[in-house]
Amino acid sequence: MIQQAYRAARLFLHILAGMFLLVLTGAIWNNKTNLVKATKQWWLGRTTHLLGIEVQIIGTPPQPVDGKGLLYVSNHISWIDIPLIGSLTQLNFLSKAEVRRWPLIGKLAQGTGTLFIQRGSGDADRVAKAMAEYLNEGRSVLFFPEGTTSDGRGVRRFHSKLFKATQYTQTTVCPIVVHYQIAGYSHNPVAFINDDEFHLHLWNLLRYRKIKAIVEFLPARSALCTLQEAFVRDLQQEMSVVVQQRQLDAVSTSIQWLDASIPAAQKDGAASF
Repeated sequence: MIQQAYRAARLFLHILAGMFLLVLTGAIWNNKTNLVKATKQWWLGRTTHLLGIEVQIIGTPPQPVDGKGLLYVSNHISWIDIPLIGSLTQLNFLSKAEVRRWPLIGKLAQGTGTLFIQRGSGDADRVAKAMAEYLNEGRSVLFFPEGTTSDGRGVRRFHSKLFKATQYTQTTVCPIVVHYQIAGYSHNPVAFINDDEFHLHLWNLLRYRKIKAIVEFLPARSALCTLQEAFVRDLQQEMSVVVQQRQLDAVSTSIQWLDASIPAAQKDGAASF
């Protein structure tokens, strides 16, 4: 409990520092500068560290082509996916509109160029155009085509509407698959699902000394706007296969994280999500 409170205090101070950096870097006036981009990536990396996330990277983020940004798509397990991926490459996020109302976090997201979408509101076309504008400005964008989070054991059906951004501008699509491995737990405490409250989920997460995250960059490819439905379907299938393979790898190698916090009543082991 004391350790949780200590880690929570450090994270809270880090969030306050982020608010200060919004002003110091001029992000609240112009969030397109290289200074803002580099500072945001550093801040997200520090957030990941304070959460006890140990990161393994497979593959390499591609380089932008012709000065345009990249369109990243990823499976979605938790809000943690955002600082995790954002710490590895410079990009902007597409987030649900509710995040804008989160205390402090919403201000940070808005101030650093996050795009927001109101789910179920018919907002997808407007957001797709905004994403295309970012890409044309050389700003990479990440969105989660599942439209919601999962427990990480599979990949939900992709919603194709936001891929319409590729019809407004030619861009390169880079798929990402995220996995989490935690010792001693058959369920996934990282998953932010159902009716989870952010502050309660965060508090519970701070119980764990180490969470391993695997971020896998799959081969980048051009999106053929005339075959969008097939493109999205094939992409979802490819990413689903990778998720299943990662789970099999975790079982076959019997990965154990010996310094993780494991309740006495539970045995060592590893779960992959």
